[in-house]
Amino acid sequence: MRWLGPALLAVLGARLAAAAAAPPPRPPAPDGAGEAPVVDVADLPPLPIGSDQAASAATVRAAEEVSEEVVRGAAKRDQTLGNVASAVTVISGDRLRRFGYRTMAEALRAVAGVYVSDDRLGERVGIRGFQSLGDFNTRVLILIDGVTINEAWAAFAGVGADVAIGVDEIERIEVIRGPVSSVYGTNAFFGIVNVVTRSADGAPRAWARLGAGSLPRESVAAGLALGGGDRQLRAAVTGLVRQGEELTLPALSDQPLRGDDGATVAASVVGSYDGAFGQARIVRRQRAVPFAPYGAEPGPRNYVVDENQVVAEAGYTRALGARVSATGRLYVNAYRFADDYLAAGGAERIQTNGDGTALGAELRGRFVLLDRDRLGLTAGTELSTVDTESRATGTAAIGKTYGLQALYAEVDGAPTRWLSMTAGVRADRNSVLTNRVSPRAALLLSRRDRAGLKLLYAEGFRNASAYESFFEDGVDFVANPDIGPEVIRSVEAVAWARPRAGVSTRLSLFQWRATDLIKQRIDPASGLLQFGNSGAQRSRGVEVEASYRDARGWYGFAGAALAEVTGVDDAGVAVDVANAPTLTASGGASTPRLGGWGHLSAEVVVVGPRAARTRTSATFVGVDAALYVPNLLRAARGVDLTLGVRNLVGRREDVPAPEDFDRPDLTTPEPDDVAVIATVPGEGRELFVRVGYAY
Repeated sequence: MRWLGPALLAVLGARLAAAAAAPPPRPPAPDGAGEAPVVDVADLPPLPIGSDQAASAATVRAAEEVSEEVVRGAAKRDQTLGNVASAVTVISGDRLRRFGYRTMAEALRAVAGVYVSDDRLGERVGIRGFQSLGDFNTRVLILIDGVTINEAWAAFAGVGADVAIGVDEIERIEVIRGPVSSVYGTNAFFGIVNVVTRSADGAPRAWARLGAGSLPRESVAAGLALGGGDRQLRAAVTGLVRQGEELTLPALSDQPLRGDDGATVAASVVGSYDGAFGQARIVRRQRAVPFAPYGAEPGPRNYVVDENQVVAEAGYTRALGARVSATGRLYVNAYRFADDYLAAGGAERIQTNGDGTALGAELRGRFVLLDRDRLGLTAGTELSTVDTESRATGTAAIGKTYGLQALYAEVDGAPTRWLSMTAGVRADRNSVLTNRVSPRAALLLSRRDRAGLKLLYAEGFRNASAYESFFEDGVDFVANPDIGPEVIRSVEAVAWARPRAGVSTRLSLFQWRATDLIKQRIDPASGLLQFGNSGAQRSRGVEVEASYRDARGWYGFAGAALAEVTGVDDAGVAVDVANAPTLTASGGASTPRLGGWGHLSAEVVVVGPRAARTRTSATFVGVDAALYVPNLLRAARGVDLTLGVRNLVGRREDVPAPEDFDRPDLTTPEPDDVAVIATVPGEGRELFVRVGYAY
């Protein structure tokens, strides 16, 4: 089985080279005459399409254009990949199903320049060598249909088994690299991941799906969709249960540790009616970690986290003439965190609680100043209030409320067919934290949507969360209300080309510089831990990606990034940057339906060596494979089957671990000596199966 991934990639590479060298295809004859229908529409995104009707190559190309060439999250409006002021990758619903991805994290691992570190506390997203140890995705803004999922207390957002949405609800995932604070404000720092959900298609449908894995891991999902277009109602529920492997960590225990468990339930209702729209999402998570984080005693359920989150939005969009449209919306993001752990030695149990609720409103408009979008303006204002409270065992509750007012505007123009430009700015005023102005600009050159060049500049920021600024427990941690914002500046050149139908390529040269990064440190006054601004980091390098799709059903992708990441401390002295691989790469290939039954897909993910505080973590190469059968029973359409394997080779990733796993060193007589847990092992090989039914 180890040959499967490289073999499929080799076949697809040959096809990609042949496609690039071949002459452009002839236009399809009217009504498909003279062109053999060779692809089932169930191969095309979005899926499923309940028909055995065949599609022409032109239909394949049109479906790909819609699902993989449109970006909504970069400017709060639909744009093409060539016109968006960022380097963007779109993961289509077709790719999600073919490769058997069960969570957002599994899909993100195979995106050029992106890597995901699962350190057993959470799955953390890194982009172009930037991923601070211990950060719970606070520097990547996670959106679902444009609504912020990062919670209001610590700005956490899950992408793995703790995610707020199941993959069955997803039409596509937009990975937008670089700061976008000029549109969204804080937390759009290293980039944005915007999930676009599947729309109802006009015919009532319902679906259900069960899954199981060998780790073991179980899942259940169900949903329905009614209506279509601007009048629709959708609902879904997803449940994920994780029962992790037994592992032996010699630094913690000479006995296998079990109890790496978790469970997530996420439910959603989404609807629209003649310009009115809304969504509500409820998420309940629990995670037990036996590997003794935060000074807990090793063992099952000695450290348990409970989280509850409610995200809701209601709004209305209306055209105010041929050239003006307006959107208003109200939103709420309420979150409650509680952890309970047995302190090392078993002397006492300690609880930490955090609450955060954001209430807000936004009004924005789109103005077409010259016909055919030769000049346009998007402008808006956002008002919100955030109420937080932090508590720890034996201490009084610490509450903090602050308000936010923001104005933003972005002008886009296309004076000629080959030249367009974008310039935008957002001003954020915070009643407690730091005010900030964030600009971005882009110069876009293109030739008939076949090739182009983008020159990009952007600035972004991240204010400290309530947890980082105001939490203290009186034992290990002290608050620091004087933390300033992190700031990032990005310069990038992007060359892209579509040499022929179904082939897309991109090359990026980038430099990011982040200053005043927020990190844990020792407070000199109290000797306790606290968060504070410290030093700067720079990432510069090159990133490439390509994708291929043809009318026969072949699909493939490849991407890689080389990033030189350097850092300095407050005195300007060079320091090693942890968890910053120089090389990340991925590639995948998927066949047409073999024998008319299913797609066989395989991918390879490579994460190069990276510093892990006290040593270097080795290169990781992961191979995954999946067989996806859209219609298992020919006589009764609607039953689908996925068989897959993650980490086929079985070699565990050596994941850099944050200081949260360090603990007193009991092998020495000195009470202040610390045993450093530099890395934790990733997951081993997992076989899984998913069975679904839709009608």
